[in-house]
Amino acid sequence: MSLLKKIFGGKEQEKATANPASPMPAPEPEPAPIQIKEISPQELRARLNNGDQDFIVVDMRQAWEYESGHIPGAIHMFIQEIPMRAHELPKDTDIIFQCWHGNTSLGAAGYLIENGWSSAQVASLSGGITGWVQAYGAEALVKD
Repeated sequence: MSLLKKIFGGKEQEKATANPASPMPAPEPEPAPIQIKEISPQELRARLNNGDQDFIVVDMRQAWEYESGHIPGAIHMFIQEIPMRAHELPKDTDIIFQCWHGNTSLGAAGYLIENGWSSAQVASLSGGITGWVQAYGAEALVKD
């Protein structure tokens, strides 16, 4: 064996002493996008008119906004309270989130789904309270 091969190794020595790289773990698959249902003001009103009591409307606006007028039967849970109060929402009842325009309520619905609620039972009111008032007027809001 030549001195250079002894110092720097030969191909045979490289193969014998080289540590095979550990195999890279397979990348984790991307999670499936969350599908969030939207319910129209008309669908919600039909459920209310039919006496359906197997759902909860959660008004996520500020307290003074809720008190100034809300959808009949809605409960108040300000958006920032949802992570702390989510345990108050049943997992066996439909939950319909409602905000001003229907955007923030999509996020709240996604939060619940990511935390164990069924996507089949969580929805966002399309258009929010604005869509409700456009469809039925301010007189369709109640004050407790």
